[in-house]
Amino acid sequence: MKDRELSVIAVDDDEALLGFLKRAFEGAKSFVSYSSAPDFLARAELERCDIVFVDINMPGGQDGLSLTRHIKRVAPQCDVVVITGEATLDNAVAAIKAGAYDFLTKPFSFDGLETAVDRCVEKRAISAELRLIKAAQAELAAAYSQLKSAERMKEAFLSVIGHELRTPLAKIQGGLELLRDAPEAQRAALTGAALTGARELHEVIESLILYAESSKEAAPENCAAVNLDELASAVAEELAPRAAAAGVTLTLRRSEGLPVVEGHPDWLRSAFRQLALNAIAFNKKGGSAEIAVLDKPGHATVTVSDSGIGIPKELLSGLGNPFYQVADYLTRKTGGLGLGLAIVKRVAEAHKGSVTVRSEPGKGTAFTVTFRKAGACAG
Repeated sequence: MKDRELSVIAVDDDEALLGFLKRAFEGAKSFVSYSSAPDFLARAELERCDIVFVDINMPGGQDGLSLTRHIKRVAPQCDVVVITGEATLDNAVAAIKAGAYDFLTKPFSFDGLETAVDRCVEKRAISAELRLIKAAQAELAAAYSQLKSAERMKEAFLSVIGHELRTPLAKIQGGLELLRDAPEAQRAALTGAALTGARELHEVIESLILYAESSKEAAPENCAAVNLDELASAVAEELAPRAAAAGVTLTLRRSEGLPVVEGHPDWLRSAFRQLALNAIAFNKKGGSAEIAVLDKPGHATVTVSDSGIGIPKELLSGLGNPFYQVADYLTRKTGGLGLGLAIVKRVAEAHKGSVTVRSEPGKGTAFTVTFRKAGACAG
């Protein structure tokens, strides 16, 4: 075992055995032997020890099992191999319970010793690899914590965008490939599957474009007078079939006044649509969702409420800044890019508006977006 870079200690009152071990570990990094437990306890240095061979029966008032327990307590990195002349199952079980890694029965050959050492070396290599893995896991956990910064939304988005783009593409590609050789009776269904994938892909791309455009400038371009009642009505009409398919009742409550604000019609519609989609997706079968428009002096509001799963309180406390936390929570539940609520926030801010939320887990959530009637598009 001349190629072993090991620090070895042996504790045994058998001088002949200690001599055999010394010869066996002649090429080791270090080999130190002790003839009694008290001698070992008084002088042994365990900080850099790799393997300790311990006789199970020794004079001096302390047997090998208690010595093994002491070694594993003060130097857990040391592997203990218990040596005994009594090869009984009870001794073997007691040694393992005390913390020993292996068990050798006297007399043993050089080959038997080398086999035991090989097992220890392999175990130590695996342990070292596990420590590296644990260290890497700790680094990953730290990196994940850092994602809870202002850039978390962007980074979290990058981790799921591939899946969200591939899924609808697979529907399109699979439908078209099957359509090529399909009988006439199956063509309508396959065409429908491909169209569904195309619509889903279009929604993903539109969300990406809107998210990017809404952050380019402080004020949106192409502003116009927008009637929020008409906008909310269009969103409710578009999503009614989706709500019905999910078992959710979607209703619209119009304003009693004239809720006309200054803004980008497409952006505002997309923001309301995102809120309504969430109200449907994170609801329960038989639940309800409502889009309510309210006209007030100088401003107007749109509130989208639902009777769904709600959002945990700890994810609402920092809603004014880390909006991505809520989006991340929702995304983990149902999949998706997690951009919906971020889009709503950015659209509201681009129009000099605001977003507030009330939620109770298990009872539902209400998002209210407030817009000023004038000056939203001023640079």
